Amino acid sequence: MKKLLSLVALLSLILAGCSFQNQQQDSKEQTKLIQKNKKVWNKRLKKAQTVEFPGEKIISVPAGYNDEDMSLTRFKNGSQLVVKARVIDLKPELKRVLTPETKASIYIDKVISGDKTLQYSTIKTEFSGGLIHAKNYLVNIEGQYTGEQFGIKNPQAIVYGQTLTKPMPKIGQTIILVLNKRQSSKNFYVVNNPEVTFWIKRNDKYRLNNPAFYQVQNQSKYSNIFKITKYLNQNF
Repeated sequence: MKKLLSLVALLSLILAGCSFQNQQQDSKEQTKLIQKNKKVWNKRLKKAQTVEFPGEKIISVPAGYNDEDMSLTRFKNGSQLVVKARVIDLKPELKRVLTPETKASIYIDKVISGDKTLQYSTIKTEFSGGLIHAKNYLVNIEGQYTGEQFGIKNPQAIVYGQTLTKPMPKIGQTIILVLNKRQSSKNFYVVNNPEVTFWIKRNDKYRLNNPAFYQVQNQSKYSNIFKITKYLNQNF
């Protein structure tokens, strides 16, 4: 019996060692892929002009947000899919109209809540903002091109637009977000409530992605979302 237990223990150590080595190898390959994708994406960004609409700099917490419903217990024990992930790649959706979106590949390092089988897998999602043809973005309600107002005479030019309450993470950044499965697509997940339950890690600390929460009047007003943020920093 002792020999059997020793054999089981030995096999467990071997399997654990193999798993650790595989994770290290995956991490190295992801680092190379991230650096490659980052160069491609940054090259595209340098060629594009950022468009800021008048009044766009005004940021706010979504009108329907109720901090009383955002309890730590509910967040931890809910049936929703909450993941810690790394942004592996970003690809523009140039054919979109009026609202720029960006396709993203993210690698799930940790499933905080929900389907555990997704841990250590790469999935597809979509972020607000990104690159878009000027002709599809800079138009009035009559459909007339208005790019000249922004110094963009060529309607075919590629421009960059964003929503300041849900800024897009960079390739390589670690994020925590809530996702919903899109039934029509096998490996695609929609970001749920990106103006609230979305955190980006900067300087080794998770921060809510919507900067409106950090306005002086909001830091005490919305205490529950900051309790969740503290929990994430302490545990992930």
